[in-house]
Amino acid sequence: MKRLLTWLATGVLLVLVAVGVIVALDRFTDLSILGTKSESRDSQVINSVTREQEVVLLSLGIQGINEKKDNGTIGSLDIPFSERVSFLEYGFDAKLGIDGADVAIEQSGEDEYVVTIPEFEFLGHANETFRVVVEDEGSLSWTTPEIDTAQTITEILNDEAQQEYVDRNLEILRDQAQVFYTGIIKGIDPNLNVTFEFPA
Repeated sequence: MKRLLTWLATGVLLVLVAVGVIVALDRFTDLSILGTKSESRDSQVINSVTREQEVVLLSLGIQGINEKKDNGTIGSLDIPFSERVSFLEYGFDAKLGIDGADVAIEQSGEDEYVVTIPEFEFLGHANETFRVVVEDEGSLSWTTPEIDTAQTITEILNDEAQQEYVDRNLEILRDQAQVFYTGIIKGIDPNLNVTFEFPA
């Protein structure tokens, strides 16, 4: 029995030494023995295709820094030194315009046309960049959940923020719509008079 235990102990020791040698060779030399095997698959189905008639009238280059600060709490009291602060630098191109399918062009006289413009919209964004530039944590920050960067990005691009970009640029959008459709109509006949109606 004693001999059997000795053999078992020796066998376990040899296995541990062998594993240690393999790990050491893998970590400290160029001989890569251990590795990771992974597989990835992506399946997509296009359910429908919709023709869009969006007219981009304005492209804005947006850049900014978003500050997010959270504190741990006990009841309604803040825990001292529990703050987490994150500064997220962001940039993207915002595209503003109208749905061209909703534009109405009607003849109002012999050489006169009225162009009715629909509501201006946030049509999309491109060239997005998001980067956390500074993170600061208090000594008791472990009591505060980590700041969710993905949620912050969603807030930067939410519907309310998109509408704000449209509202800030209404005057320029109206001017651009007039230039765009006047150019089309006068391209047919330079003597035509064009007036515009915009949403109230």
